[in-house]
Amino acid sequence: MVKVSISLPNNTQITFESEESEVLHEVVGMVLRDLPRDLMRSPSDSGGNMAVGTAEESTAVLASALSTATTTPEPAPPAVPSSPAANAPSKPSAEPSSGARTGAAIPPEFLSESGRAAYIAFCQNANPLGDMRRVVVAAEGATRHFGVDGVNAEELGWLFDVAGWRKPGNFTQTLRNAARSKFGWLERIPGRSGRYASTTLGLSKTIPTS
Repeated sequence: MVKVSISLPNNTQITFESEESEVLHEVVGMVLRDLPRDLMRSPSDSGGNMAVGTAEESTAVLASALSTATTTPEPAPPAVPSSPAANAPSKPSAEPSSGARTGAAIPPEFLSESGRAAYIAFCQNANPLGDMRRVVVAAEGATRHFGVDGVNAEELGWLFDVAGWRKPGNFTQTLRNAARSKFGWLERIPGRSGRYASTTLGLSKTIPTS
């Protein structure tokens, strides 16, 4: 911290403080230039002479003030003693990673490499257009090649990733739309909340017959 005190001829004292000496130099110079001449006049001067009346004299006063300015060092923050707990090696967290949780959510049937290869080929051969058709194909492919009894919204996320398809904004809504009476491409599995299976009509709309 740079501190400058200036005593005017009329016993007026002005004090400035700043972190930057360059900024302080500019501010003090502006103040000296703008001070009224009466304040800068020495009472003992005869003939109305100015004690500090010109830009050169103001600069001289400023330079003298800066040369005698004292710099106050900032106090250093107290050292925080290290605790044994802080220096102890970190222990691995018992919480599983998101990848582990995701992998645990996948049914064991979906981990079959041969089933995955057959499922991908099935989806590529069907090449469905639109989210509802893709949901029907994914459900049928999972039943044929992974041996699952229908699919739910969570499993469809993984099935779409494996097939390389863009995911719809809401799998649950897409499943419901495909199962509406207007389409009838999917049907709910009794006693299995949230699980749907493809219908004969849905397969006729999505799976090539040849």
